Amino acid sequence: MIHRIAPLLLFVQPLAAISLPENEAALEVTAEDVATRRQWALAELERVLGEREWKNLTNGPRSTFFREMQGKLLDELMFSGPLPDEPAKMMRIAEALWKEFRGDFSDRRELTTAAAVALMYAREKWPEDQASSRYRYFRDSRKAGKLHPVFDTLETWEKRFVVSAGGNGGWAGDEGWGEQSMTWLRDNVKLPVKDYTGACWQAPYRLENVFGDSIHGPKYYAPFNHMIHAERVREVGGVCGSLSHYGATAARSNGIPAITMGEPGHCAYAVRTARGEWTPAYSLSWERGLHTSLWGRTWTQLVLQEKVLGEKYATDRSSIHLWQARALKSKNPELAEKAYKQALAAQPLGQPAWIEYVTWLRDSRKLDALHWKKVHDEALAALAAYPEAAWEVILAVQSTMMKDVPPDERMPFLLAFHNVIASQKGPVMWDLPKALDEQVKLLGNPALELEFFEQVVTLEAKSESWLAPVVAWGSERFGKGGNTTWFEALGRGLATGSGGAAGESTRKALRPAILAAAATGNVEAFQALAKVVTPTEFPKLPPMEPFAGELLSSGGLLQLSTTSGWDAPESHAAVLEEKGGRLHTDSELHPHVLVRLAKLGELSGIVVADASTGYNASRIVPVKISVSEDGQSWQEVFRSEKPGGPWRVPLDGKAARVGWVKVERDDERKEVFHLSAIHVYGRRLQ
Repeated sequence: MIHRIAPLLLFVQPLAAISLPENEAALEVTAEDVATRRQWALAELERVLGEREWKNLTNGPRSTFFREMQGKLLDELMFSGPLPDEPAKMMRIAEALWKEFRGDFSDRRELTTAAAVALMYAREKWPEDQASSRYRYFRDSRKAGKLHPVFDTLETWEKRFVVSAGGNGGWAGDEGWGEQSMTWLRDNVKLPVKDYTGACWQAPYRLENVFGDSIHGPKYYAPFNHMIHAERVREVGGVCGSLSHYGATAARSNGIPAITMGEPGHCAYAVRTARGEWTPAYSLSWERGLHTSLWGRTWTQLVLQEKVLGEKYATDRSSIHLWQARALKSKNPELAEKAYKQALAAQPLGQPAWIEYVTWLRDSRKLDALHWKKVHDEALAALAAYPEAAWEVILAVQSTMMKDVPPDERMPFLLAFHNVIASQKGPVMWDLPKALDEQVKLLGNPALELEFFEQVVTLEAKSESWLAPVVAWGSERFGKGGNTTWFEALGRGLATGSGGAAGESTRKALRPAILAAAATGNVEAFQALAKVVTPTEFPKLPPMEPFAGELLSSGGLLQLSTTSGWDAPESHAAVLEEKGGRLHTDSELHPHVLVRLAKLGELSGIVVADASTGYNASRIVPVKISVSEDGQSWQEVFRSEKPGGPWRVPLDGKAARVGWVKVERDDERKEVFHLSAIHVYGRRLQ
């Protein structure tokens, strides 16, 4: 049966015939006003298609499709996140699906899948002639009851993260992660949603195949070309790229949103384990470049677009105002600016709208510094909870207006950003040092850079998230060659910002920053802070025989279950190095220490030791040591009730993929726990 909409909605006037708003009151719309929302959706569609494509769509053989798509299909295409770069291609795909599967479109579950396919296959280098196969795969899999039930709860924008299964954000045919692999994964990898974060480990990590061919060469999979790609990855193996694509495609093939993403020297993935919650998998760093995203490539933008697109009423209304602004900006710039403001008022978290607005102001409006400052402050207030997203907008504003800011006012202006974000934890770690680099360029005076650093430290001194990367940036920029002046600036900034008296120990002031860097998993900041406060005294360790291979703990990160007045966070990093350091929990039940290795590895052994003797040594036992790939699921590898140590744990052939090590006291006493060395040896796997 062909799905038809009410005749009243079939013949909406094209843009040329739309009566554009003439005053601010005429801009007002509600997202529930079906006729108005579809009128503006068509106006925007005409704008992005251009005159030639619009006439081609609305006249002649395509006009029947054009009339019928003005119902629910138009809504799904236009109100499901940003349009692809090739809207004409999107419409051709939507039309082809409508012609082949038009009887399906009365079922909204199939309609949203078709719209998602049209939106994603309209991306550059995605073959539109393959869109039909992708739609058919999900339609038939759903009807056969082979997809996870979560698939039927997804909106079109959410399905865009499902139907885009492929390789590194691009289309992949049957030689890769196409429908053959998807069918195999659908039928062979059936898991609860959250367990898809571990699906990658169904495939073995192998740099070389059984014939000794490296995965970096052309022969690794060549002997196994008779196998479906997903199957041969599980049987033959691979490294991070193959394993992450296996895990992400397994989730998508079963109707669950997932993505792959690049990290420094590594490939990881993420699974949408619940509405509003993306969970990283096989991830080794916060530095993630998303292979699939509706806008932006950072993890912050993934989190932000999840929230924005989930607020459908506000975001739909904001979209209509954006379309108004685009239609008005060449004819009535002042009213266009008001439309942009209404779009941002409707959905203040719409980062792409902020960027579009700022770009238009820069290119088309002659604003004075005071007007720009107002835009700056409004954007910063709106996006403060997402500092990375806020910075991308603020940089555009600051770069534009800095030439009009008097030199003596530039530093306070730049510091306003830090004053606002200092109280925000933010959803994720981000590249704040890069932002600081941009800001000192805008400052335009190298002689003031160290003072700027000191002022930033003062503002961020109490921040749980941002002090550590600020200090890491200062260490890198000012601390090379034995320069100590930056250290003095750091001390002054910390003393002022933390409210402590002048001369307060910088080492003591940095302790919260070190613990915060550890808590957020920021290995780089943790290590940078450790270098600032390098211990001058080391524990007297007992003789410790190493195991074969690299010291994989070196350069890693250490987290304690609690800290205490006896603890020395500035010495935590040294616990993972040859000379050892010091850690000390509070008195508690089941105290533990987590070590995130600097390198994922196949372990040869672990050595744990403490410099304590007598009664102090008895507080450590019974000691239990466990290993984990992801810091979530643990495998016990050692337990001892004998005090004194050092405890040596040979692990050849017993710990093939380890990213984390846990050392804990395994009894029911409420007591402190302390160690001087946790050394992990083996072969790196990345």
